[in-house]
Amino acid sequence: MRRMPNLRWILPTLLLAVLLVAPTRAHAFGGTAAELARPGNFVVSNRANLGFTQGLSYAGATIDLGPELDYMVVPGLSLGAAALFHWQSADGHAAAGVVPQVGYDVTLSSTWSLWPRLAVTLWAGQPPGDWLTMEISAPFLVHPAQHFFFGFGPALSLGVAGNNRTDALYGTFLVGGYFDS
Repeated sequence: MRRMPNLRWILPTLLLAVLLVAPTRAHAFGGTAAELARPGNFVVSNRANLGFTQGLSYAGATIDLGPELDYMVVPGLSLGAAALFHWQSADGHAAAGVVPQVGYDVTLSSTWSLWPRLAVTLWAGQPPGDWLTMEISAPFLVHPAQHFFFGFGPALSLGVAGNNRTDALYGTFLVGGYFDS
């Protein structure tokens, strides 16, 4: 039987490299990270979550895709919502969710920011039933051009209520743009 390698060190190493090396090299382009957090901005993005899920009766790889719309209420503070579409490899489980979320964008440099967010998702899907999860994510964003960003970061989802509660640790990819009202 082939043994799966221990991958727990990859995410912390990647995040450390991003924080220490990339901001100094990426400064030559972009320079608009602080613009995202301006009050009155609408942020349109799409996230893709890839990870491993441990549920009450199953475990497997998961993929989530979700269009999002957020609004910057005051400098850095965002309120928004998303629609998530979920698929799990172990049993072909599919679901959809509605996601209200709140976040705070922190400018790290002229090209980088960190956008931690807290979300609550009401899921409905297969197998039958509804359930509720709470998610904390913290994607690091690169702002290579005005009104455009992309990023990656860790996320943790905890099952709160329902028959299909699951806990998941995964990486979340985010790509989007923003415009002012």
